[in-house]
Amino acid sequence: MSLMSLIFPSVCLHCQEPLNHHDSKDAITTDQKIYDRVMAPLLCRKCAQDFNQGNTLRCLRCGELISKQDADKKKCHACNKYQKTFDKVCFVGLYQGTYKQLIHLYKFKNKRQLAKPFGQLLKCKFEQILDIHPVDKVVPVPLHISRLRERGYNQALLMLWQWEKKSVQSKIVPKLLIRTRATHSQTHLTRRQRLENMISVFQLNPKYSVTGQHIVLVDDVYTTGATAHSCAQVLKKNGANCVTVLTLARA
Repeated sequence: MSLMSLIFPSVCLHCQEPLNHHDSKDAITTDQKIYDRVMAPLLCRKCAQDFNQGNTLRCLRCGELISKQDADKKKCHACNKYQKTFDKVCFVGLYQGTYKQLIHLYKFKNKRQLAKPFGQLLKCKFEQILDIHPVDKVVPVPLHISRLRERGYNQALLMLWQWEKKSVQSKIVPKLLIRTRATHSQTHLTRRQRLENMISVFQLNPKYSVTGQHIVLVDDVYTTGATAHSCAQVLKKNGANCVTVLTLARA
């Protein structure tokens, strides 16, 4: 048995077909190529190609699809109508197809080996944020202690720990936000129910200050924005200047 087969699985994590490792040696110039390279040890070529980075007409704030009629406004109807507490949503890809299934395996089926490639994908997107706006702190959306015990890990924090540069790791503050109560699973809730479910769930850890700072809030999936809104509301209330939401996927 080769050393490679000991380190990497012999079948595709998604379709279970025999896996031929296809690490690309091409110059990395697009998000698709980055995804191909990062996922090569885990996915076959076919499954790796089932990835949509969302390069369509989208709201500049939340990433929602917008119609051609609203293209001149550059924001979706909801962002034009309602005041959002966060400033921008950045995501790696759309929550669909193989990518969606992988995130589900990572979050609910204890496939922790996905933390490393997912963390690398987030770091690439984070570096794009850094190129535009200096970042003061990076904070994972916290889990309630009961959910943490049930799952065994905070999926957002586990991805962040894969960031290897000390200059980047030093910005990660795992306990910046405190989750004050447990909430119902949001999977099958409507947008209104999600918003109600997340009222007064978070508070700022009094050991930290965010006054005048740019905070990057990290989560796995952005769906309705209820969780991001609740976290950003606390950060802005305590003086944060800018809150950027960074996720693996946009639903």
